[in-house]
Amino acid sequence: MRVLVAMSGGVDSAAAAALLQAEGHEVLGVTMRVFDYSDRARGRSCCGPDDLEDARRAARRLGIPFYVADLEEHFGRSVVDRFVEDYLDGLTPNPCIPCNSEVKFDWLLKRARALGGKLATGHYARVERRGGRYALLTAADDAKDQTYFLYRLGQDELAHVLFPVGGLRKPEVRAAAAAAGLANAAKAESQEICFVTDGDAARFVELRAPGRVREGELVSTSGEVLARHGGVHRFTVGQRRGLGVTGPAPRYVVRLEPERGRVVVGTADEASRAELTATDVRWVAGAPPPGPVEARVRVRHRHEGVAGTVRPLCGARAEVTLSRPVRGVAPGQAAVFYAGDEVLGGGRIAR
Repeated sequence: MRVLVAMSGGVDSAAAAALLQAEGHEVLGVTMRVFDYSDRARGRSCCGPDDLEDARRAARRLGIPFYVADLEEHFGRSVVDRFVEDYLDGLTPNPCIPCNSEVKFDWLLKRARALGGKLATGHYARVERRGGRYALLTAADDAKDQTYFLYRLGQDELAHVLFPVGGLRKPEVRAAAAAAGLANAAKAESQEICFVTDGDAARFVELRAPGRVREGELVSTSGEVLARHGGVHRFTVGQRRGLGVTGPAPRYVVRLEPERGRVVVGTADEASRAELTATDVRWVAGAPPPGPVEARVRVRHRHEGVAGTVRPLCGARAEVTLSRPVRGVAPGQAAVFYAGDEVLGGGRIAR
């Protein structure tokens, strides 16, 4: 079949292209240009100019057509602007989720289908047919699993996407890239947010929203003023380090009150939650289940998950009750629901 491969410049997407080519498919490579990296002082990151050249070099080695899609305006609207607004609103966004759902598996997928083919990426995830439907499954390499970012994919998307490295472990992926003669086979991984090239999200928000950041008070749960802070965008629920206060016991961010410019801190117990409401809930199967479902719930990417009950509500919402309190249930992050190795769906944690 014809397959359009989203090539980021990293080893995973390059290996995906090589594996598909080895299977006999007609492979085309595309890299998204999503941000203006003309200021070299910003450093390098995923999707930067160096990565674009790495992707081009891999495509040349494989002998496949290669294209660059200028998605800066679309990416800025759908991902970057929302990222900034969320931080100013006291939320903790995860930009990889809208990037996947509204850029890669929307814009790029439409192009792949227009070419009469499918879209492939280097994500560590799997797709299988189960019971007459498509199931989104966790990767073979638990340490690399990326399904947390993909819960918004539905049946129509899963019918037209491929994850060639999802059934492999990282060393196997590097070996496949090396066997294909790809120069990026040993390339280091990029962990940072692609458009925050110095790793300082707070500073990025300040640069993008001058004049909209305001100082405020850091207070205890009883209302005692403990310190001043430089803006709620510098904090996230569950945070312990960098609070600027000392005391006999550790303090954690319990909640953010952006309308008052306040950061409320307290004990670990006060910063933990056993219940949450998720909004904009998506179900991979399409329709929500008819009643409550038992699931493993992950409230952030590196969270191993905890048992819970998910009760679908009207208006694409769900009420989630966890089997034990979890610290750092941050509004703006995603709560993703799993049954074994299958992703049931997920939604955005509400305030």
